[in-house]
Amino acid sequence: MKIKESRLAIKQQRKSDKKKRIGTIVSIIALLLIGIAIYCIANFDHLQGKAANYVATKNLPSQRKNKQKKKPSYNMKAVEPVSPKSLANAYQHRRDYRAVGQIAIRDHNVLLNIYRGVGNVELNLGAGTMNQYQRMGKGNYALAGHNMDDGRSFFSPLYTAKVRGNLPNGTTILLTDYKKVYYYKITSSRFISVYNLRLAWNNKEFKKKPVISLFTCDWTGQGRLFIRGKYTGSESYKGACKYVRGSFDF
Repeated sequence: MKIKESRLAIKQQRKSDKKKRIGTIVSIIALLLIGIAIYCIANFDHLQGKAANYVATKNLPSQRKNKQKKKPSYNMKAVEPVSPKSLANAYQHRRDYRAVGQIAIRDHNVLLNIYRGVGNVELNLGAGTMNQYQRMGKGNYALAGHNMDDGRSFFSPLYTAKVRGNLPNGTTILLTDYKKVYYYKITSSRFISVYNLRLAWNNKEFKKKPVISLFTCDWTGQGRLFIRGKYTGSESYKGACKYVRGSFDF
């Protein structure tokens, strides 16, 4: 009887020890999950900015080889703020959109693919054209891009530079359609109403004096940063200097 009681006591002790170990492990996992949740909440903007930068720059060269499977949208009113869901959707469907070129502003570390239209996927992948028939080096070449206010994603570097007073006139903007390089110089930058889109129109005055127009939201979402640049010329990509060719990634 004593032997049976001893064995029973040992089994019960083992069960108790096992429950304690499981309880300890569960508590540790719970604490880790809570810690991760707190970190993510506290650093949400930073993490989302890193995700946005990854989506926009991960496949820069390959996007020009895609086949355009979706019809471009030019409805700026339908543009939604960047979110984890929109970034995941853009990354999932990135092969359905073809890049038509790239924009590079080396002074502010901007390098993005350019897509036709301002749909939510396009603007989560890079910069988007605001008019259906616009051409580089012709008329008013208008581009929209998101602002994550992190100084590196999409058009955020331009917004950060403007707020800090570091976006001088004369800054070079480079465009390429993969065949030629188009040169622009910034002539002005200012904050405008979110409803002021007439600055993207292709007016007659721009036929003789082509310009570029860049738009990105301010941090409040109630206004936009508008950057205007004048066209100064173009040349073949192969004929451009090494510094200019190195500004792009394709």
